[in-house]
Amino acid sequence: MKSIVLCSLVFVLPLLSNAKLVAHWTLEEGSGNLAGDVSGSGYDGTVIGGATWTSSDLPPVPGGTTSALEFDGIDDQIDIIGYQGISGTGDRSITAWIKTGVNSTALNKAIASWGANLGTQKWTFRVQDGFGVKGAIRIEANGGYFIGNTVVTDAQWHHVAVTWANDGTPDILDAKLYVDGVLDAEFGSLDVPPSASQSVAINTAVSADVRIGQDFQVNTNHNWDGLIDDVRIYDEALDANAIAAIALGGQPVTQFTASAEIVASGSPVTLSWEADPANESLSIDQEVGDVLGLDMITVNPTVDTTYTITGSLGGVSGQAQVTVLVNQAPVIETYTIIGSDEVIEGTTVTLFADVFGETSLTLNGEDVTGQDLMEVVAQQTTTYTLSATNSFGTSTAEVTIAVLAADSPDLEWVAEGLSEGLLEQWDPRTNTTPNSAITFINNTGGTVQTGATNFAGVSSWINSPGFNLSSNPLDSWQDGLGDVVTKQDVSWEIVVRPGNYTGKHTLFNTGGNGDGTAFVLTDGILDFRVQTANNDDQRVIVSTDLSALGLATEFFHAVATVDVESAGPGKVSLYVNGQLVDSASSVGILDDWDGGDLAELGKGNNVPTSTAFAPDFFDGDIALFSYYEGRILDDSQIAGKFSDLSGSGADKVITDISYDSNEGQLRITFTSIPGRSYGLESSADLSANNWLEELDSELATGPETTVVVPGVTLPDPDRPKRFYRVINGIE
Repeated sequence: MKSIVLCSLVFVLPLLSNAKLVAHWTLEEGSGNLAGDVSGSGYDGTVIGGATWTSSDLPPVPGGTTSALEFDGIDDQIDIIGYQGISGTGDRSITAWIKTGVNSTALNKAIASWGANLGTQKWTFRVQDGFGVKGAIRIEANGGYFIGNTVVTDAQWHHVAVTWANDGTPDILDAKLYVDGVLDAEFGSLDVPPSASQSVAINTAVSADVRIGQDFQVNTNHNWDGLIDDVRIYDEALDANAIAAIALGGQPVTQFTASAEIVASGSPVTLSWEADPANESLSIDQEVGDVLGLDMITVNPTVDTTYTITGSLGGVSGQAQVTVLVNQAPVIETYTIIGSDEVIEGTTVTLFADVFGETSLTLNGEDVTGQDLMEVVAQQTTTYTLSATNSFGTSTAEVTIAVLAADSPDLEWVAEGLSEGLLEQWDPRTNTTPNSAITFINNTGGTVQTGATNFAGVSSWINSPGFNLSSNPLDSWQDGLGDVVTKQDVSWEIVVRPGNYTGKHTLFNTGGNGDGTAFVLTDGILDFRVQTANNDDQRVIVSTDLSALGLATEFFHAVATVDVESAGPGKVSLYVNGQLVDSASSVGILDDWDGGDLAELGKGNNVPTSTAFAPDFFDGDIALFSYYEGRILDDSQIAGKFSDLSGSGADKVITDISYDSNEGQLRITFTSIPGRSYGLESSADLSANNWLEELDSELATGPETTVVVPGVTLPDPDRPKRFYRVINGIE
């Protein structure tokens, strides 16, 4: 039967099973722009920005070194194009020799980095001057960190390492830090606990390429200032002996591979390895025997076999393992959706597969052989079947992507269905974002109540809400979802009952008084405000008088949209009860709506404003809060959402406008409650102070009321546009 020749299944380092040296940049080139990967993986790097080679200032690398690379702290780095590092919750280790250019603890400089700047998805190894020991090494994911105890920014050479193993509940706190071959920080250790730490889940994205000497984020100013040499990445959490061997020497076996992962019974397989030539002994089990002085050998397994090579050097014993499977169909180790398995219609979704032993690979019947990342455009809920085939059979795995309608929110908090009483945590009913942990945590109050309301779709609400956004742990939208989304268009939706029209209340805010966003209720005036900077030109406030539209004891449906422009004015619009009530554009650039400060619901004083903001306690109710990423809901979508919520219980909704040119009059029809009085106002520009009374009182006798506006000439050059709204009339 035909054998399948692939890269080996697993590699192991000294004293550690199943570890693989994924990438190793020795930086021995001494000149040019190439930083070659000697691991065999082919992840060669490109030296960027003019980093210079040195042969005079070198670290004590075991076995010797002839050159290192010096970075200027401005724009020097190494880009590993096409390699995105260890992803997801995979075990990993990074080791490197570093030397800072100055003796200072005030440094935030990256050693290596990859992933995405989203909650749980970033992986950055650096020195830091923040929490804990300043000048120590730090590993961080977006929302969490783990910091060592030893100052390494002293302009001296140090060997530094971070290892991380997934224990089933992947968290940054599972990291271990090493300096100069010695354990420097371990969570729970009595001797070397971390000097500071913040828990966050680990789910590293397949996104940015690996960078050495710089954080992958743009404009972070984390470029390394000093020297770096001998950088390594492993796909396993190396143990203390292995780290010591790399830092201090004595590494009997550095690599062990098999020429095939799956073979027919009795087929030849070549085992090859790299070992220190000074080894006193070197042998392979499974009756292979002594291999001292060799670097490869042929075996003929007839059953699944794990081969262990053992070396001894200077009293240090090191082992490595590799497994060969016999007469088996391909093995699908991992098949997963990157990000949420619930997405908005039309979203491009990336699937990741780790398969070995296949000769062909299909996704729902389409050939994807050779691919580990596959993109699909989600138009409807679909199960995607991955089929891997070789001469021994076919293996399959499935994932299902649930597709929501195009006008569905990316995050939606709904009170319907919650149990009455104190609400400690308000989890989103819908979450299509990459951050599955995002939620609201009760900080100052929030009680679920139920009853009949003026909206048919609202029978539960949160009374006196005072919540902080929790996205590892207390964060803004930017911290929870990344700063890319806050530079995109956005729509916000809230269903709120004021309770009274007295005082100043924050209904929602995120980002702060630099780049920030907020819904604010001042007496009866509801306003939505957004700014890119704290000045009038880059701030927009749109508003309406709720007291003219309904009673404080009624629920209102409000939607705000922000049309972000990276190089010019942005446009902001406010809708209440399905109707556009105000719209305005910024004078200056409006290119970001969140600056990173805490997001809050029902409270907060850090809102976009030119003066200090001191809100009163909000004792009203919120029944729904939604976020629409990168989208501006249109008029029909907003009207539809209001209609779905309000049902038969809502009034003041304009359903028809007709013009009689012969009579010169408009006929306006709106929903009404029999026995209630209504008024009508018009505006040329939706400005809050520019509404004109057209009718002060019309008594409704049925569920719909039609009023006539006389003396209207269309088109009217003096009023090319006019907007109408129904308000409470004079009783």
